[in-house]
Amino acid sequence: MRHDHNNDENGIDSEIQELMSELQNDAERLSTATEKSGAPDEIKHMVAALADKIDGLASLVR
Repeated sequence: MRHDHNNDENGIDSEIQELMSELQNDAERLSTATEKSGAPDEIKHMVAALADKIDGLASLVR
């Protein structure tokens, strides 16, 4: 996460990075499962939009 501190005294930045990584992995797995399941296009589009938002958020906190 971008801030003025050069270290991660409380471990908060590390925790945010870990959670963002887990969210990205989960979104990717959900997208893959949705594609394989034959889910309706509306659901596929919603999953893709959610994954895009998670990726956008991840790029902001790095």
